[in-house]
Amino acid sequence: MTKEKENITEEVTAVLSEIVEDDEKEKPQKGKEVLPISESEFIIDNRRYKLVANYREGFDASKFGERYTDILAKYDYIVGDWGYEQLRLKGFFYTKNRKSSPDQKINMLEDYLYEYCNFGCAYFVVECVDRPHTKTKPNRRHKKTHNKKSKQAHVAEKKTKVEKKPTSKPVIKKKQTKEKHSDAKMVTQKETKEFVIRKKEDQ
Repeated sequence: MTKEKENITEEVTAVLSEIVEDDEKEKPQKGKEVLPISESEFIIDNRRYKLVANYREGFDASKFGERYTDILAKYDYIVGDWGYEQLRLKGFFYTKNRKSSPDQKINMLEDYLYEYCNFGCAYFVVECVDRPHTKTKPNRRHKKTHNKKSKQAHVAEKKTKVEKKPTSKPVIKKKQTKEKHSDAKMVTQKETKEFVIRKKEDQ
């Protein structure tokens, strides 16, 4: 019976090892794959990125690949900071991007690090190199161009001579009685305003 028990245990271990190998093969990879080009450049999700800042060796390519999502593809910069051994990613836009809110621009990076990150934590900044810089145009309202001929024809139909009616200018009558009365009041008020300063007597 001991030989039978040994055979059974060997068979069970073989079956269990096959199951474990199958599970490892079936597990999908988390995140995206990071392909390094050079020390500071790499490709992730068919986009080329450049490592701009790496404070306290905060950049870890494998962890960055795990945490990277498609939402971050729209940003010009990605900032990753470490807190409690967890990597947090946040996207930022170029400073000249008018469509983004002020707190999402890269010039607000220091404020973000002071406010939301642990003091002295390791962080890194990655810039998207492949993104085309959109030229910002000043907000000018352009006048619509219309056909002058059609506009003139439309106006020409409405042209008629307007006869001027003689208008008499309104005559403003001055009320002299009220003005004299108000002047008299002013004089009496000025005359009656006299101040006398007296010392307070001790009791």
